[in-house]
Amino acid sequence: MIYDIIYPFASAIENFIKRNIITHTKTPCFVDYDTIFFPDNVKHFVRHKKWNPFTEYHYFGHWISARQNGRLPMIAGATACWSRKTLDDIAEVYRTMPRDNAKGERGKCEDRAQATEEATTALCLNQHLNISAYAARDDELREHITVAKFDDQLTWNRTEQGEWWYWRGKPAGVGQMENSISIRPIGLHKYKSVAEIQGMHGAFFGEPGNNQIMRLKPHAKKYVLKVRKAMGIDK
Repeated sequence: MIYDIIYPFASAIENFIKRNIITHTKTPCFVDYDTIFFPDNVKHFVRHKKWNPFTEYHYFGHWISARQNGRLPMIAGATACWSRKTLDDIAEVYRTMPRDNAKGERGKCEDRAQATEEATTALCLNQHLNISAYAARDDELREHITVAKFDDQLTWNRTEQGEWWYWRGKPAGVGQMENSISIRPIGLHKYKSVAEIQGMHGAFFGEPGNNQIMRLKPHAKKYVLKVRKAMGIDK
């Protein structure tokens, strides 16, 4: 059967944590293979919010409401983070959730054929734990997580482009163009090849002024230098 995907997804993570006695894990994140992940910035975000991951429910990332009317907003799969309490409590829901081979969303927390992880997660967390998707943005309303390559997303202009799916439901003052991405990124999406991944690592973590930085377009280079400074890579 092809529909048994939701339960193993979260259960496997929970089992790994418990079997490896990682009891101090505070904020597990589910990260796409083609996302450049910045774990230190997850910690920074949670500390800034003054959240307690062991006693509070949280489900955060890049908030999307571009689906059909009446359906819950969800967190894009590029990087979705939960508090530890969210993981612990939803695991039992996933263990006992109904499974079916029926197709199409029915507003039920179930593991079914053609289910998408993002939509099912948003639905199950809301129905069983009363948790809603939370937009991971900084104090200047810049996104901590991208859904496209960061140098492309830095060119998106809401005023000129209008309300296409990316902007739908986002607040009026949310950052755009060069102010659209936080200088403390958590996840930068859509880097699939080895060369791209190595280039990103060099740009954000390599020696100052290295070739990966110098090859960037001006707007991308400016952003990278801000990130490096904010993270203490460049003194």
